[in-house]
Amino acid sequence: MAIDLVPRRDWQARAPRGDYTQLDSTRGVKVHYTGGLVPPRLVDDHAECAALVRTIQGFHMDGNGWIDIGYCADEETEILTRRGWTDYRRLRAGDLVLTLDHETGRSQWQPVLEVCVFPARRREMVRMEGDFHSSLTTPAHRWPVERPRGDGYDRVWTTTEDMGPDDRVPLAAPCAELPAEAKWSDAFVELVARFSAPASGGAPSLVASGSSALPAEAGRELPAAAPGRVPSYDFLLSLTRAQLSLFVEITREVNGATAWADRAAAEAFLLAVLLTGAPAVLTRKGARWRVRVPRQRHLAPRTAAAQGRLTITREPYDGEIWCPRTPNQSWLARRAGTVYFTGNSFVACPHQKVFEGRGLHRLPAANGPGLNAGHYAVLGLVGNSGLVQPPDAMLHAILDAIEHARQNGNAGKEIKGHRDGFATDCPGEPLYAWVKRGAPRPGGNGDPPTPPAAPAFPGRLLRYPPVLRGQDVRTWQARMRERGWDLAVDGAYGSESREVCLRFQRQQGIADDGIVGPVTWRLTWEAPLT
Repeated sequence: MAIDLVPRRDWQARAPRGDYTQLDSTRGVKVHYTGGLVPPRLVDDHAECAALVRTIQGFHMDGNGWIDIGYCADEETEILTRRGWTDYRRLRAGDLVLTLDHETGRSQWQPVLEVCVFPARRREMVRMEGDFHSSLTTPAHRWPVERPRGDGYDRVWTTTEDMGPDDRVPLAAPCAELPAEAKWSDAFVELVARFSAPASGGAPSLVASGSSALPAEAGRELPAAAPGRVPSYDFLLSLTRAQLSLFVEITREVNGATAWADRAAAEAFLLAVLLTGAPAVLTRKGARWRVRVPRQRHLAPRTAAAQGRLTITREPYDGEIWCPRTPNQSWLARRAGTVYFTGNSFVACPHQKVFEGRGLHRLPAANGPGLNAGHYAVLGLVGNSGLVQPPDAMLHAILDAIEHARQNGNAGKEIKGHRDGFATDCPGEPLYAWVKRGAPRPGGNGDPPTPPAAPAFPGRLLRYPPVLRGQDVRTWQARMRERGWDLAVDGAYGSESREVCLRFQRQQGIADDGIVGPVTWRLTWEAPLT
């Protein structure tokens, strides 16, 4: 079938910023997807496809610093992990970070899939600066926002430069993964709050209001819960929602100014506030650290700028830029003490047309470090929300592009998904299942049977200790039972589940850490039965 190619000039591609690295041949093609929300209206309007491809090129050139189509924040921007705030230099793939489920408006812990860092060079960035917000991002950086519609708000994605006048950026969100059952007594939680919050004289107040007796846990557990009179992250993350609110309330009662000489203590209180769903800002005045809690849980940057409460400017920037990639494409960021949720970024279209990207005999940018020279990259315009299922015309277009690469670009016979060579969920479950079937032409006969495709990774690592409970655990256990493992399907990931996971990982020849992450999860369904 002849390819219906849309040349770069026809989709109004920008010129590259440099010379391409040339390729003589490749082993084959890696199939990708855009990720994120892809509007279903693409199916009805080819102009929307061209607009999306231009947006992707803008992300890759302005955000990544790539020479051409192939997303990001500055070096001062931090990210919240379960061990505390960290910068991009210390962040690693697999670290659990606080993200936003943009469909529910709640926060959740998810693993970092990839840390994308792009070299220092002169770029134009957008700075948004005010009392309760500080960000420095590329113009095409993505944001989860709430946009007014009628009597309510729609949750949508936008970019820094395209943010509407009333678009609201969430500054915090209640955590959806707090324990339902109390591990500690309320009296002990109150004690820890009093123990760690200096009273007016600077010494901690240890007498709980309305009680002259200390909880039984005090002597045994207090030093571990608050070593050095600083509540540990593990302790705070073990509290129920009501107990976090109690901890915040008592700390404010004892320490009215919520200011500390010890930054670690201020950081612990900041975490407790954020987990309740309230926003918080960390500031320093002299030798003391203060946590302020704004009343509003959202910020409308354009409105705030119009009211003189925020400045929005473009400026040159010469440093590195970076972005973490997470399953739900968001992360909790902090810059200059201000905290907010932000996003990360993401070509065959549903009209059986193929947009020319970098073109043949040119090194792609999308396959991952060390993998680009082995495969061309062909991207389907589907995401993980909105348009998720590739229409038949799109599958035909992907195959047309592959044949074009073979006949004119000396590409080999391999057809693989991006995830086959890199730790990623790309190209999404429906498109990857098609690749695993051998990428058959729609409407063909004699297609091989469909292997069981793994359901989407649940977004949190299944690990022990402590015992982790949930439907995702039960789903994994049930599949392992189907594979023949002797394992109770009780929805509790404890020592038995960890041992089975370890043995399975060794059987598959992957890192044996006893943790069900994205790779172990996928192999649970897709690895051949032995």
